[in-house]
Amino acid sequence: MPRHPVSMWPICLSLLVACGNDGAYGSGYMTDSYGSGLTGNGGTEGTGGTDGAPTTGAPPPETEDEGDFRVPKASGKYVYSASQTTDSVAVIDTSNLVIDVVEVGQGPTVVEPIPGQAGDAGSVVVLDQGSNDVAVLRTSEAGATTVAIHKVTPGANNLAVSPGGNFVFVYHDVDGPEQLGAGSDQELSVLDVAAGTAYEMTVGAHPREIVFAPDDSTAYVITAAGVNVIPFATLGAVGKPPLLPVVQDPGIDPATLEVQIVAGLGIALARVDGEPWLAVTQLPGGELTVLDLPGVPTDLDVSSSGEFAVLTLPAPGGSRFLEVPLPLGPGEFEVHDVPGEYVGLASVAPDGDTMLLYTTVNPFALTQAPASDLPLYDDHGVYLSSSSSSSTTGDDSTTSGTSDDSTTGTSSTTSGTTGDDGPSQADPRQRITLARRDGDGWDLVTLFVEVPIISVGIAPDSRNAILVHDGHPVLTDNRWSYSLFDLTPAFPLLKRQNTEAEPGPILFTPDGGRAAVLLRDDGIGVRKVDLVDLGNFIVEPLLLGSPPEGAGYVDPTDKIFVSQQHPTGRITFVDPKGAVQTVTGYVLNDSVKD
Repeated sequence: MPRHPVSMWPICLSLLVACGNDGAYGSGYMTDSYGSGLTGNGGTEGTGGTDGAPTTGAPPPETEDEGDFRVPKASGKYVYSASQTTDSVAVIDTSNLVIDVVEVGQGPTVVEPIPGQAGDAGSVVVLDQGSNDVAVLRTSEAGATTVAIHKVTPGANNLAVSPGGNFVFVYHDVDGPEQLGAGSDQELSVLDVAAGTAYEMTVGAHPREIVFAPDDSTAYVITAAGVNVIPFATLGAVGKPPLLPVVQDPGIDPATLEVQIVAGLGIALARVDGEPWLAVTQLPGGELTVLDLPGVPTDLDVSSSGEFAVLTLPAPGGSRFLEVPLPLGPGEFEVHDVPGEYVGLASVAPDGDTMLLYTTVNPFALTQAPASDLPLYDDHGVYLSSSSSSSTTGDDSTTSGTSDDSTTGTSSTTSGTTGDDGPSQADPRQRITLARRDGDGWDLVTLFVEVPIISVGIAPDSRNAILVHDGHPVLTDNRWSYSLFDLTPAFPLLKRQNTEAEPGPILFTPDGGRAAVLLRDDGIGVRKVDLVDLGNFIVEPLLLGSPPEGAGYVDPTDKIFVSQQHPTGRITFVDPKGAVQTVTGYVLNDSVKD
């Protein structure tokens, strides 16, 4: 699946939620996007999605959007905003909007919070790309900021901070906005924050993500060549950390590979587009087990708890999803039917008991078929079906040795339809299936969603979701939209919200009570944010003075902030009661409050 750079928000999400992913469990390469919205849990992807793939052979690859990281970030009660043009960072106290501008290195870009600060104090690390260093900023509760500069590997374009705030990885992300010049993207630096020491090392080709063990003991670097395992206890002695392959065939095109690290268990899960198996690698031991599957998966997700993984197996007449308990037993997985639906993506809610199943491709686009009896576009979400999925257990695995042979067992389902029943010709992107755990199975409810889905995201409390739609194929005005989806009732509520511009990044507050949807179209002058009350689905539009770029959340003051494109800097803050304050001009150290 392709990765599309987009603007990221501060939540763990697949939608944005106001928190960072500490990498304790499932982690891969997906986040959110400006212009395409949100996603579910994602992974490393490569091949391109298509709306016009035939229904023969392997199912077409799905598309999930990626996130960008260059927006202001919050730590404690402060928001930190970097300015490349003035080589400075504005530190904004969100309790009173007092601003302190501090000098850092040359060309600051990426800002990442450092966890573990006392009270309302804040701390961030800032990547200075122009001078090949990082600045560590620490701000006391009283508002005094100190800056420490540390030299790092040249050419870096991204940062990753360990969950305890003790270590910072400075590396070149192959999916970042800059192309690498002379040199190698395999060199990175690890900063010991307390000691102020940077360690340089070489990892596998084209690093994409850093995932951390929840106890802050180990880092896993996902690369095109495999996973490097870096124990922090031996940083001074690690120049070339061990590189472990995550598939048996080292010649596999990494663009077709999806990898998820379950850091709490020390394992890597990998699938390859078009292949009917799942590879499980022990980290750091390297033992690789191949689990044969009853079909070709198009998506791999891991629950927030790390207790299970989900793979989707789409087929025209009915799909299946596999629930793989973790840690892996003797090759066991459970097969669940999704009767009559084509679903290629899964988004697992934080509670682990709710999922959204959907697709971003139309496998019927190149087939000849009678017109569907369902209306393609309507004014309401239409209830399609409700059923329960039963499950069977597969036990088809081999452990890697000197060959790629694997023993394939048999897997069957006990109810529902599968891919042999003949395709329904309705565009499957206009349907979404809500799966809710029911004992050993899942209760399924499928809804018609009017306009094809681009991406989805689930709130941190697992009670609501937001679906982002493609542009309406008929309308010319207000052709964009998103839907608010209540996941709790027996008959779920779906509310579609038309917009003047394509929905951008979406932010959820940590309690799941509020959301913010950025809307921007420079061609027609749309610059606004939709403020969503997820308790009653009321949407309050807020017009902005400048085009929105990113958003975040400040926990101590319970404020949402929206950064905007402005020559001297502009950020708008919204408190829980809807009071709005905007600061402008802080890049020039000459701020004005509105």
